[in-house]
Amino acid sequence: MRLRKKMSRSMNDFLPKEKSGIKALNGRFIESPNFPFSKISEASRVEKGPGRPPHWEMVFWWTRKPLISARAIIAGSLLPENTDPEQFLSSIGIRSKGTAHRNKPDYNFEGVKLLDPFAGFGSIPLEAMRLGISATAVELLPTAYVFLKAILEYPSKYGSKLVKDVEKWGNWVTEKLREDPLIKELYDEDVAVYIGTWEVKCPNCGKWTPLVGNWWLARVKGKEGYERLAWMEPKKNGDEIAIKVVDLNKELGNEALKKAKVEENKVVVKEKEYRVPESTIEARRELGTCLHCNQPIMQIDPETGRHYTETKNLPEEVKNRLESYVKFALKLYNKSTNYEEVNNLPNWAKEVPARLRLLVKVKRVKSDLKFEPCTEKDQEKLELARQELENLLKQKDPDIPTEGISLYSVRYLFPILYGMTEWYKLFNSRQLLTLVKLVKLIREAGKQIEQEKVREGLNKEEAFKYAEAVATYLSVILCKYIDYDSIVNYWNASLIRAPTMAVRGISMQWNFCDTSPFIQITGSFLQNINNSKDGLLYLISAFGNKYSRGLVLLDDATILNKLSSKEKSSLIVTDPPYYDDVPYAELSDFYYVWLKRALSDVNGMRLVPRFLSEAFFESFENGWVEISTQWEKYALSEVSLNPPRLGFGAKPEDGVQHFQNLLNASFVTMASKLEDYGLLVTYYAHTDPNAWKALLKAGWEAANLRVTNAFPLTTESAQSVVKRGKLSMDTSIVVVWRKGCEGSIEASELYVEMVEKASERARELLDLGIIGRDLIIGTLAAALATATRYREIRVMGKIDTSTLVDKYVYPATYLGLTKAFARKADLKESVKTPEGMFYLIVKSTVAGAKKKILESTDARIFSIGTSLDLNNALRDLRLLKAEEKASGAKVAKAKVLRLLEPTSKEGSKLAEFLEVRGVGATDPRVRCSVDALHLLEYWAVRYSREEFRRKLDELKAKSPLHVEDALSMVRIMARVLPSEDIEKELCNRIVEYLEPAAPRESKLFDKEEK
Repeated sequence: MRLRKKMSRSMNDFLPKEKSGIKALNGRFIESPNFPFSKISEASRVEKGPGRPPHWEMVFWWTRKPLISARAIIAGSLLPENTDPEQFLSSIGIRSKGTAHRNKPDYNFEGVKLLDPFAGFGSIPLEAMRLGISATAVELLPTAYVFLKAILEYPSKYGSKLVKDVEKWGNWVTEKLREDPLIKELYDEDVAVYIGTWEVKCPNCGKWTPLVGNWWLARVKGKEGYERLAWMEPKKNGDEIAIKVVDLNKELGNEALKKAKVEENKVVVKEKEYRVPESTIEARRELGTCLHCNQPIMQIDPETGRHYTETKNLPEEVKNRLESYVKFALKLYNKSTNYEEVNNLPNWAKEVPARLRLLVKVKRVKSDLKFEPCTEKDQEKLELARQELENLLKQKDPDIPTEGISLYSVRYLFPILYGMTEWYKLFNSRQLLTLVKLVKLIREAGKQIEQEKVREGLNKEEAFKYAEAVATYLSVILCKYIDYDSIVNYWNASLIRAPTMAVRGISMQWNFCDTSPFIQITGSFLQNINNSKDGLLYLISAFGNKYSRGLVLLDDATILNKLSSKEKSSLIVTDPPYYDDVPYAELSDFYYVWLKRALSDVNGMRLVPRFLSEAFFESFENGWVEISTQWEKYALSEVSLNPPRLGFGAKPEDGVQHFQNLLNASFVTMASKLEDYGLLVTYYAHTDPNAWKALLKAGWEAANLRVTNAFPLTTESAQSVVKRGKLSMDTSIVVVWRKGCEGSIEASELYVEMVEKASERARELLDLGIIGRDLIIGTLAAALATATRYREIRVMGKIDTSTLVDKYVYPATYLGLTKAFARKADLKESVKTPEGMFYLIVKSTVAGAKKKILESTDARIFSIGTSLDLNNALRDLRLLKAEEKASGAKVAKAKVLRLLEPTSKEGSKLAEFLEVRGVGATDPRVRCSVDALHLLEYWAVRYSREEFRRKLDELKAKSPLHVEDALSMVRIMARVLPSEDIEKELCNRIVEYLEPAAPRESKLFDKEEK
């Protein structure tokens, strides 16, 4: 067995100190083309599937970078550039056995300081600490700050005793809740989940009808066929709609289901056909359907109460008043939950025309789930909870989160449109009452833990801090439960329930899950205790016995005023907000309003500071003032592209400028906190051209940093990308920055230099077997590194970043790439025309795929880099075709574009292809070099060598530039395309025909050719 050598490296081992006077800095491994980012991506992919880190299951957060990628980036930033790639991979944990992030790294960089100013869920500082580094994690938002405390500080400080106490006190809270007399009445002991939805009073027939988005209860397919099929069916029962459960496993047996065929809502088993009901709500069209009268539920005039299904001939005055009936009904319901004395109903309404309805209860039976229709008794439990809740609201109980949701966030918080304007309205009465009781129990647990630790001998301060840690985990457990216990989560027929945060925002749902806290099922309070226990065990094991320190700060990345002005870091690695990221401040208030209550105390009818008070209260001379919501306090400070935050009338360009100003400030501040020899490494998960410009404006223009390398990291396998034929450039791009851009250069001179450096880097990458997205980003990095060495780039004066990127960086990148392809084919001249470059690069970088698909963003970047008119390529030249998602030929509407290329080597098929492309086979029309290429490929199959060469000479005389470019493409593609690409064979045939004829040819070959 080979022993791994333990490495303890400090910065002194390989980096010169500034005081030594040495200006030349050693390169790092992450700056080398040999850095094995492709293999790191493959290892990272596992973390998005079955190899997820256990602490990720403690609570949901939007952006969580794979741990092994963070570990690789940190170690690669500290090791010398001549590090052996294979030894590096093994030393960070990417080995033949085990999930990479679970394997302990061999490196120990004691003495190094790392800063992450946008720490999020803590992947980067966690891996820094695992490598023996002192890590400082900064977050602006209190919610993230609390989560970071639980991930970084407490496990390393308290160790394994935390696991026992979190489990002990989590069970104490659960049992105390179970003993509550009212809670006993609200939950059946054997029910895990109640599935419910909204009912509205039909404006046509006046009867109550449920609005159900999906009637499926179970639709699970295994290797041998379907394993579970069940759904709900509505049945008229007088003025009510009853629910019937159709469970085919129970009805037909498990074996019969294996041969079932399911197409959308049709199920066929043993020649018997079943129909799953259609949805009765189409939220996007604002259309409901009544199950009694089958009439559409559409628009209402709130002033008169009149319902309209046709609005064409209505007066404008009436049209302007119309509103979706469903939205209007739900708004009235949500107004009624304010429990005010004032009657909120319009004069024409006798009652609130909406209510919550329970449909089916789900029971856990061993390893299976049993579905039963809900009864009137089940519905009465909601009413019982409502009565108690009404009392608490009238008493202004401070544990009910009555804080307002940010009303401008309708793009991400759709329930606002239905009147859910305060956070407590995202829960039904039973859910809300249960959560309030859990808050009170967690608060009490914190006090008892403190008292217990004092009795055990800890001083008051130590006991308080330890109680704070345990209470924090109990609050995190509560947050996970909240995510699975609202009226805006949904039942998933795969039997993996979808939490509230399952999408990029919080959306309206029409089959919500009311989850029991007591049953061992995903998301329940009891199950979440186990998740936290497993997560804690993983985190404690990760830190091990290594010396490492984790410091979590609640601070603003644009100023970092909680760090000493003299304190600098050897390494800054961070994941700054992206060009169009989610609004974290507004969305994570979903957690914040509950964390604040669970970790604070109560004095009378108001919250007062207790644990982590800096997260929930502001300190003033006269005391503490509660921070109501994150969006009110921090939204304008959060680096985010969100124009509505700026107020009514804010334009998109105002939002862009605000985002840019904050991003600039954060990069300037990071540069000021970086040692002169240090590296700044940023993730950036957006490759839109404007997003790239924003990043360069911040790092290069504002902070005077230069790019030394960039490469993509993805969680999707390269094989999967090729199989689908998508380039998938929209992925995390890692950019490496250093201090020290200086001097100026003329843009024309820089362009020549960038082309040469890009070509040189592309050849290195091609020799390493790098293709596709990785090749493009790697080549782009060389161009950026060249450009950002200079402080100023001039063309009759200094040019801005947008001009630099569009006019010089992208074109230099793609020209360098085509030159590298030409060198690969031993050609002195490369492809020169925009159409030829575009076609060659797409063919070569999405090599091996049957269809070459470009997302619209990728197509834009390609077209900018090759100077191709994308609209012309679609509409006139027909180089591309808009796929299903597109409508028409305009790029703005084309979400996905497919490259038009030969799919057969048969002459008749190639002739058809020329017609599709608009070239023609009998009387060809050559408009560009790609037309010439496809025509030559057809001729090579259709004619003999002599006839081919004669036609080639004629075409040369008519279109010399197009033909010259086409022949360059032929020679390059014959060398670089994979063997399975049909066009490689066609190009090889042309190359064969271009060579001098052999002295003798067999009669058989001549005959076959003719």
